[in-house]
Amino acid sequence: MGQYFMFEMFTTLGFAWSVSLVLAILFVLAYEFINGFHDTANAVATVIYTKAMPANLAVVTSALFNFAGVLLGGLGVAYAIVHLLPVDSLLGMDSTQGLLMVFSLLFSAIIWNLGTWYFGIPASSSHTLIGSIMGVGGAFAWMNHQPILQGINVSKASQIMLSLIISPTLGFVMAGIFLLIMKYVWQKHKIHRTPDEQMQINGKKHPPFWARAS
Repeated sequence: MGQYFMFEMFTTLGFAWSVSLVLAILFVLAYEFINGFHDTANAVATVIYTKAMPANLAVVTSALFNFAGVLLGGLGVAYAIVHLLPVDSLLGMDSTQGLLMVFSLLFSAIIWNLGTWYFGIPASSSHTLIGSIMGVGGAFAWMNHQPILQGINVSKASQIMLSLIISPTLGFVMAGIFLLIMKYVWQKHKIHRTPDEQMQINGKKHPPFWARAS
């Protein structure tokens, strides 16, 4: 029944629209594929470099927790990103303009992600997608002889930008406080040994277990 409905949908759309729909889905899948190996590198770089975890285990752990985040965290972030475009702009465009907007924002995000990955520049795929959406929204407004900011939900963009600033800052401060507390409570403890000190003492270059767990 599901297969029949899918084929029926493509026959009613026509050849051109069917190809466009398939291309749109392929663009989304390509972006998600690139997002996987792009952001995983950023997520696991620290634990691999500090030898807290082996590379294979770090990548698998990152994949599992990313998948768990989608299942447990809900779609709040996705809905927030969608609301970057004003509803009036979305209702005021036809299907062709909508498809062009999807292709443009995904293509630009894919190119930027591949470029930053190739040159080893740390960048976030989420930030890239947010910038792409704001870019196509502003361009759509400009093409329709409207102020560029009219194509962007400024209040929602401000909230997202503020969260992108507060979140890493809060994480940095909390991690620093946690480290200072650990150094105060466990002074001269093996948990504070550097990899070179670990190698000299017991021949293991990775940090002690509790340092890796924290």
